[in-house]
Amino acid sequence: MRTAVLLPFLLIGPVAGQAQPALVINELQAANRHTHEAPDGSTPDWIELYNSGDGAVDIAGMRFAVAGRQHVVEGSLTVAPGEHRLLWFDGHPERGPDHIGYRLPRKGGTLLLIAADGLTIQDLFTYPAMAGDLSVGRLRDGEKTWSFFTTATPGAPNSGTHAIQGRTATPALDTLVSGGPGPLMVALTAAEGATVRYTVDGTEPTGAHGTVYTAPIPVDRDLVIRARAFTDGQLPSKEWCSTYVLGGAAREGITIAMDQRGLSDDSIGINVEGALANFSRRGRTWERLAMVKFNGTEDAPVPIGISIHGSGSRGLPKRSFKLHARDRYDSPVKGLRLSGEEHFQEGILRADAGPHTFLRNRFLETVVARHHLRVDVQPSRPMPLYLNGRYWGLYSWMPPKDAQWLQHISGSEAVDVLEGPAAVVRSGSDAHFKPAIEQLMALAPADTLARYIDLDNLIDLACLDLWTGRADHDLNVRLYRPRQHGGRWRWVMFDMDLWAPAEENSVERMAAGTAAETPYIPQLLRHPELQQLLLARMTALLATALSPEEAAATADSLYAAHRAAMQADHDRWNAEMERPDPDTAHRALRTFIAQRDRPLLQHLAAGTGRKVRTVTIEAPPAGSGELWIDDLALSPGVHEVHGFSGVPVTLRYSPAPGHELIGWKGADGTDAVVMVDPARTRQVRPILRMVAP
Repeated sequence: MRTAVLLPFLLIGPVAGQAQPALVINELQAANRHTHEAPDGSTPDWIELYNSGDGAVDIAGMRFAVAGRQHVVEGSLTVAPGEHRLLWFDGHPERGPDHIGYRLPRKGGTLLLIAADGLTIQDLFTYPAMAGDLSVGRLRDGEKTWSFFTTATPGAPNSGTHAIQGRTATPALDTLVSGGPGPLMVALTAAEGATVRYTVDGTEPTGAHGTVYTAPIPVDRDLVIRARAFTDGQLPSKEWCSTYVLGGAAREGITIAMDQRGLSDDSIGINVEGALANFSRRGRTWERLAMVKFNGTEDAPVPIGISIHGSGSRGLPKRSFKLHARDRYDSPVKGLRLSGEEHFQEGILRADAGPHTFLRNRFLETVVARHHLRVDVQPSRPMPLYLNGRYWGLYSWMPPKDAQWLQHISGSEAVDVLEGPAAVVRSGSDAHFKPAIEQLMALAPADTLARYIDLDNLIDLACLDLWTGRADHDLNVRLYRPRQHGGRWRWVMFDMDLWAPAEENSVERMAAGTAAETPYIPQLLRHPELQQLLLARMTALLATALSPEEAAATADSLYAAHRAAMQADHDRWNAEMERPDPDTAHRALRTFIAQRDRPLLQHLAAGTGRKVRTVTIEAPPAGSGELWIDDLALSPGVHEVHGFSGVPVTLRYSPAPGHELIGWKGADGTDAVVMVDPARTRQVRPILRMVAP
């Protein structure tokens, strides 16, 4: 394929030119959903060329141009007289001359067929924004009149009788009528002369399926209403959709409507148990059309694809889902809303296995965010899911750990993304990663490693993995680097629920690996510089974010905020999958927090040959300033900080207005920053004095 800059053309109408050519663009589809499925399960865009002449036409050397992109057909491709020749706009030109190197813009555009001389416009066709499975083309083969086709005819004649060039207006909610002692009544309104069909079982209303609307619809149970309007000579309207939960849906919840067969039918359902086990199927073939609505927003329900997500969670009755904003589903071009104005093309509804999983994941995510730790965590928003009007449990809504999200958080236009213990390339290249690991395995100096790796990020990841004793630290691996000069590798934390018992020797277990595996505990412990960084950071974390007092307060606040939602989820799923209740999960988290510090310190001391030492650090009262240990704020009061001999920690005091630092008790110097070795210092505090305003 050869590319070139395309100069803009001013075009009016679907066809332009001095004379009708023999070879024309006859029909196209820019949002193929079901019309054609390729052998690999994909649904490519396509166009149909029609030859109305008497002789065959070889399109070798001709080019297609749209939206600033061009593709030159390389290789012979003949269109015989009267033939309807299909070309696949799938972005895979290596598959043959009938495959074009890009997809058609769903938002519409002008597609040009340019002769082999690169100058003569053989034909052009201007098409509007396209809905899924809709095609557009000439009403009859080769004619100038254009029309939408609700049933595409790829490779077959166009034989329309009347042109369809508009869309019926979408139905709208007129009123919600309370029937007194009776049920809620939903009244709809539509364009004059339109027929509205609706369903209440999650299926998609069509011209042949659904109840004709004649009177307000009673809501006497939890249900979803999907409606569409139809007018002769026009396309069906876009869909109106609304979910009604009699007990009241949570304001921050998410509602999904879909054909129940696509969820639970033995042959086509994506969530089927038993011998067929359709939940284990993967790929686009196992996506289903659905409508999604985020409660508490003004966003209308939008069409998306939905599939089962994850690996281990697939085997549980409560499964995770992935939502796909794809052209073929007519999804919003900007994607799905995560929070605020952040939008992504895919989103995950993670099904935490129970309160223990939910609390552990939320705990670490909260600790990282609250204390600005130097590791990236896949963010989530807890929200209940309602599926076809039925409460489906508490889920966590999050972006996938893909290039789009990683570009967003890094501010980079492109990223290299690697996954898993084998560092499989998911985006970009691993060329920069190989020398990075070679240098780390060779215990190269820290300043050399820092050219390749964000060492602060790796150290924080290692500290959190050691503190939790994360059992799958070597499997749940995702790392990335901005694809630019100076870009360094960073690791992402996710699925952080498999913790070890509080007394387990996680240091010994993680240091026993024979292969290089994240977070590289053997290398960090053997490296003379990185060992000091790791131990100093662990000291600071155990004194602040992970101290028994502060960590317990974090756990308590999460439990209080989410107990009701966790209990509702527990009640929904406990009969199908046994797991602890929220109170038990909270007590277990509290117990872990209270018991973890001592064995972890002892195991780190044994693994490094350093002794655990205690230094008393007194942070000044609130209002006089802040005391920081390794850039983590110490709360006011006296702290018994457990560190390691020969590993100094950094203290920094930031005075409040009206206060001045004049020195340190227990440490030399008057600077705002001092280094304190727990083996040599027993007590330290900043010495302050009041100053005139």
